[in-house]
Amino acid sequence: MRRRTVRILTGVVIVVVILGIAYAVAVAISAAKLRRAYAALEKAGRPTQVAQVIPPNVPDANNAALLYQSAALLLKAQPAPEKDLLAYLGNLVGRSSDKPLDPEEQAELESLLRQDVIAQALSMLTQGTQRPSCRFDNDYSAGISMPLSHLAEQRALARILGAKALLHAKDGQAEEAWDAALIQLKFADALRTEPTIVSQLVRVAQIDLACTTIQRLCEMLVPSEQRLRDLQELLGGYDDITPLIVATDGERLVFGEQTFRLPGKELRDTLDEDDMPDIISRLLFLRVSFKPLFLADHAAYLRLMQDCTSRFREPYDPNEAGAFDGELFETHKRHVLTRTLLPALGRVKEVYLRRIAQVRVTRAGLVLLQYRATHGGFPETLGALDPDGVRDPFSQVSLLYRRQGAGFDLYSIGPDQKDNGGLAGQPTRQRTDYDIVWRYRGRPAP
Repeated sequence: MRRRTVRILTGVVIVVVILGIAYAVAVAISAAKLRRAYAALEKAGRPTQVAQVIPPNVPDANNAALLYQSAALLLKAQPAPEKDLLAYLGNLVGRSSDKPLDPEEQAELESLLRQDVIAQALSMLTQGTQRPSCRFDNDYSAGISMPLSHLAEQRALARILGAKALLHAKDGQAEEAWDAALIQLKFADALRTEPTIVSQLVRVAQIDLACTTIQRLCEMLVPSEQRLRDLQELLGGYDDITPLIVATDGERLVFGEQTFRLPGKELRDTLDEDDMPDIISRLLFLRVSFKPLFLADHAAYLRLMQDCTSRFREPYDPNEAGAFDGELFETHKRHVLTRTLLPALGRVKEVYLRRIAQVRVTRAGLVLLQYRATHGGFPETLGALDPDGVRDPFSQVSLLYRRQGAGFDLYSIGPDQKDNGGLAGQPTRQRTDYDIVWRYRGRPAP
């Protein structure tokens, strides 16, 4: 009996030792992966400390964000049929951009835009765009719990600015209309330095709104030479993918790294979902926090985020997003925290390039209007224009252009890299056969 007990205990000890060695080896392998991931980041020159991506503090007198927030607070304090005036008016303008409002809603929109409080708020925005810096007081130490309520306010204010510009044009107030369009374009740059991808996507939406406003105003009003130059100069500052790359680094450091460094209870709270049974939540946390898996998860997250910054700099490949999404799917099956933290990066580059295409189409269209003002008509081809300003970011060759009577069709072929004949549309998962188009049929040359 004693010999049997000794044999059992010896077997248990051997198993424990083997498991201990296997655990130590697994930890060492995962730790080596993590070290290599950090080394690759440093070799690529990517920031590795949160302080490197957080925007520096700005004196109040130079900070446009304070005026933007004051304008938002002013409108949020006003009553409205639903919520507050800022949210209600922003939603109403948003609906009008999707499809024409019915006469009653259009009358309500115009009535709201003519209120004195709107003029006061837009005056604050104008003053803000004249300040040299913009920094919102975000709590970057909060990690993925950081509130970003100012983003919804920024988008609503941008919509109101565009709608006000169009209302001025309808009223025959050309100077006021172009002033509002310029302010909307300047206002779109408020989020340039924010180191989060969601902030940059909101900025993209604001730039798109500003380009749409400019194009619609050109249909209604003949811009002066000075206005065309002012718009061109501002638009030139938006033809850059650097803010997205900086935001991807910020996403990794502000959200990702801080999450991987959370204490156990806070990490479990981060993973916990309201509809998840407690026993499932506990098992999930045990799996995530198992050190070899945790270190490998961390390494996979860093590798994928660095891969994104590299891909963003490369020319567009229509198969890239699908391939990257497939890679993410495989990673997601093994690494729970990476799945939780990683944004939908497979399509982010495509969204950002659509904005660059919209900017280039708008810039090239303004140059065509300048050409008409000088020569009395539009050119036969884009050959007379600056080649850098008319290159399609999706095809790396010239934008497509056709004279159409007294107007023109000017467009990028879009993410599908096919000429769809200038077919305008909005991207969906089911539909990709669209182009990014400015179909100008506006006022004849003076």
